[in-house]
Order: sequence, then C-alpha cells, then structure tokens
Amino acid sequence: MPFIATPQGLTLPDLTEDVRSVDVHFGEQRVWSIDLLDRDEAPTQALPWPPALHPHLTGSADVVLRRSGDGEELGRSRVAFSDEPHPTRVVDAEGIPLAINKWGRLGKTLGAGNAGVQERILDRTEEIIGHLVDMGLRPFVVGGTLLGGVREGALLPHDDDADVAYLSELRNPADVAREGFAVGHRLQQLGYELVRHSATHMQLYFRTPAGSVDHYVDVFTAFFTDDGMINQPFHVRGPLRADQMLPFGSVQIAGRPFPAPADPEAWLVINYDENWRTPIPGYHLGTPRSTSRRFQSWFGSYHFKRDFWNEFYAADHDADPDAQWGSGAEWILAHRDALRSPVLLELGAGSGALSARLSGEPGGHRTRVIASDYSSSALSAARARARGGANADAGAEPGFETDHLNLYRTLSLDVFRRLGVTGPVDIVANHLLEQIGHIARANTLRLIRMALRSGGTVLATAYREHAADVSFGDPTTWHLSTIDLAREARAYGLDIDVEPIDPQSHELERRPYGVRFTLGDAPPIRKEISMKQRLKRLVMRARPTGARAQIEALTERVGELENELDEYRRDSLRVAELLDLAEQRLTPTPASMDGGAGDGAGGTGTGTAHPAATPEHPHSETPRAEA
Repeated sequence: MPFIATPQGLTLPDLTEDVRSVDVHFGEQRVWSIDLLDRDEAPTQALPWPPALHPHLTGSADVVLRRSGDGEELGRSRVAFSDEPHPTRVVDAEGIPLAINKWGRLGKTLGAGNAGVQERILDRTEEIIGHLVDMGLRPFVVGGTLLGGVREGALLPHDDDADVAYLSELRNPADVAREGFAVGHRLQQLGYELVRHSATHMQLYFRTPAGSVDHYVDVFTAFFTDDGMINQPFHVRGPLRADQMLPFGSVQIAGRPFPAPADPEAWLVINYDENWRTPIPGYHLGTPRSTSRRFQSWFGSYHFKRDFWNEFYAADHDADPDAQWGSGAEWILAHRDALRSPVLLELGAGSGALSARLSGEPGGHRTRVIASDYSSSALSAARARARGGANADAGAEPGFETDHLNLYRTLSLDVFRRLGVTGPVDIVANHLLEQIGHIARANTLRLIRMALRSGGTVLATAYREHAADVSFGDPTTWHLSTIDLAREARAYGLDIDVEPIDPQSHELERRPYGVRFTLGDAPPIRKEISMKQRLKRLVMRARPTGARAQIEALTERVGELENELDEYRRDSLRVAELLDLAEQRLTPTPASMDGGAGDGAGGTGTGTAHPAATPEHPHSETPRAEA
C-alpha cells in the first residue's frame, strides 16, 4: 500500500519490521513522529492529523514520510489543506518551528529554526547542576538528556528540554517530598521561574525577550527505597544496585561533561526499555499503573490538565472562551442577592468574565472580588480583563483581584489566611466541579465548608451529562452527576440544593444545573482498621462457592485495599506539605516570597506578575512562587 496524505490525515505505507518510528515532515520541517511499536492500529490504517496541528493546517504542503534516525524517505504526497496560496507552516508567534511532542502538544524542538537554543539549554543545565551541588545535593542528567548523551553525544534533536535529577540520601517518601519542596524554595530564591508538577518534579522556565518560553529544564528527585528499587518520579522505578548509581560517571553532550549514573545503560533500560538504542522520536512512556498510583499518591500531581487550560486560554478565540458556560454564569448572577459577604472568591475563574460582572454590581457591600485559577494563561487573560475597564486610562484600580490557586495542592486550603480574609467569604464556581480531578474536588469541598462556616454562601454549576465526544484529554467534555456530587459533599458534612439551568443551544444534552451548598450533619467518624484486619476480612469475604464468585470478591477487596493504600500514601504527602507550610511561615523570608508556600505563582492581589527570566537575564530580580 502506498503512502497517502489528505487534508483529513494520512495512511502509512507497507513498512518493513525494522522501521520502528517514522517522522512526518511538511517540506523540510518535521511536525510529527509516530512510534510504530506503541500503536494499536495496523500500520496501514489511516491516522487523523493530531488536534494540536489543526489550527496550522491551511495552505498547501509536500507531506513527506521519513524513517526516524537516518531520514530515509518512505513516501511523499502533495496536500492542499485550504485554498490559501501560502505554504503550510507550523510555527509559533515568533516564527519558530513547532512539532508534536511526546505529550501530543505542539512544542519547540532543538532540531532547527531556534538559533542557539541547544547552547542555551546546556548553559542553563550546567548552571542548575552547579546550584544543586551548592545545596549539598548529588545531581546528574536523566531522561532524554542522558539518552542523547549516551547514544549520540548530543541533545536529542526532537526533544525540547533538558532533564536533571538529584539523588536524595532519604528513603521515606514524606522526607523526600519535604526535601523536594525545600529545593524548590531555594531555586525560587535564586530567581528562577518555577512550575511545580509534583513534590519531586519541577520545571524551570526560560523565556525569550518577547515573553514566550524559549526552553525549560526539568528537575527531578531520585531516591532508593528499601525494596532495592531506584525511583525517579514521575516514571522511573526499577531494580538498581547502589554501585550502578554511584560513584557518578560522566557523559559528553556536545563536548561538555555532565554527571551520569555509574551504569547509564542500566538506568536507560529502566527509564525506557531494552530498545533505547533505537531512535524513536514519537516514543511514549508506558508507566505501569502501579508505579503511577504510587508516585501520584506519594508526591501529588499538581499539573493535572494545566497544559490543556494554558493552551485553551492562550488560543485565539472568536469570542470570550468563557461564553460557552454563559448559562451557568447567568444562574449565579440571578442568585447574586444571596452573595452578601464582603469578600467573594471565584474558583476556576478562567478569563475572569464572571468575576468582572460580580465586581461591577452596585450596592457597595462587597469590598473584594478575587478571581483564582491555576492556569497562567487564564490568569493573564483575567488580569487583562481586570485592567481593561472604562476608567483604565485614568489609572483606576482593577475591578477585581486575581490569585494563583492550585486546588490539587493541600496548600490551597491556606488561601484565606494567605489573602488576609478574616470574616465571611462567599465562593462561586462556574463549571469547575466537573472539570477537575477527585483530589482537587476534595480540596474544593473543604474550602466550601470553610466558607460556609465563616458565614458565607457558596454557589456552583456543573453538567449532569458528558459531551457526546467525551474524552479524557478534554475536561470541557466531562460531567458530574448530582448523585455523585451529593455523595462526595456528604463526606465533608455538606448538603446540596440542586436547580436545573436553562441550557444554551450547544448544551441541550448536557443538562446543566446549579447547586447551593449548605452545612449538613458531620460526616461519620470512620473507625480505623489495621491492614492485618483488612486482609483477614478479604479472605473471609472471598469464600462464596464457585470460582467466579471468589474471583469477583477478591477483585473487589483488592480494589478497596488499593484505594486505602493510595490514601495512606497521600497522607504522607499532606504531612510533608503541612510541614513545609509551617516552616515557611515560621522562617523569615523576603516579602515577595510570601506567596510561595501558598502556591501563588503569577502574583496575588491585583495580579501584577513578577519579571520573567530570559536567556539574557536568567534570573528575575523577584523570586517566583511555585505553581
């Protein structure tokens, strides 16, 4: 079968077994790589263009299929995506080429079009390793950076960052998490723009003079556990001897030496697989479910879907992106008389459209409206809206405040103290509850309970049904049934009053509803049961006759035990976060750092952003708070 490319997608040709990965080029630019070992489809099956490419599919292009590694041409087809006469270009606002990365999103690569970026990345990597050494840590390169150094002596051309880890001397996950927070604070104090994915995974951003991200460097924690495993969240976990790690060796990257595991090949097998020597640009990390559960429970997942929302609010929209949830906003506004507290906090505020309307109402009883979100793009849009009123040119204060609030972090529960809220506070959340994961929803319910106990009112909206094209990758398609919400709220001593909302035309099948929260009976106190008792009950309850009944009972019991173990591990993370918070509050720090422990990246109050780090000026004068 020949190679076929159309405006809708492409069909791969018949390929020999030695072709493990292919690259799709528009002319000379690689825009997409496909890992043939990771695909469920047959190699000849038609593949649609990735959604991230869709905004760029205009004009015409020579679509070229090449074998990864040696660049051998495997097929070519001329495609007209639209009637425009220009060539198809996949670039950012500054004209730098973009390609689909391993996460399915468009990102800058090191291959071409971004002059000097590889040298800048290596400079920053050396710089960060030096800082980690100064902290008494043991840093080394990992991930694609180690792979590129061992296999090619250079950074991988299809990569877009550098990966550094430090080998902790600690073994208890709570201690490891606490150390990770401390390392982040130190890097912040050095002026780096830091975005935290978990307790043991940080990204340091370096920006162009225009403000876009030029490149970034990941910093991970690695540590041994008593079972003989080496761990480097979010992905690496496997058997490794201490002598395979220490003393560190060295790997050459573009002629520069970087510290590496004593046996880098053993590390790369754990990090990837036995095929790590074969170039596979489209490689997808296949993390075992047990490893993912362990690491997410131990160290959190603070970045969950944040890239989706950053891209959502950074994209060009014909109308306000929050308009699609206009019916929910109207329902909240129709009940605004119930919102009588002097302070109102909007959770998941997006571009701030609802906060702007609530801050502009007459009456004078409210002194503060605070729009919060964890997406930097959303907060940028909200800040622009806050300063875009009719009196903006006259130097008037913004109509509402903005605050970076990450509900996936236990530290989000410190928001009222951090913002200086001491009296009654109202909360509104327009289509937040169904668009976040269960960890963030649990923290949201805790904040709701705090607001109600302060004497405030809480109103929220959600969809009862999912979208027809529901997918895990798109939170706007998710739903939350009223039965599930009532059950979750009851666990936190909350009751709900539900009211249907008149839908807009595009949400007729989604059945939107509004909910008012009230304080209910205290949740029942759960009697703690030891692990030994649970195992005994598991065996006792798995004795019904018939093999199938036994398997079903065992499966149910194992699932319950896994959930209990997840919660037990998560408790260690909460302890680490609370210890970190206490230390930050009891240790004198510069005033600009005060938002750090509260996860206030991007500023608080009126939302004035700190200066961004740039390649020419790697450190900002004001430390950035963790996100």
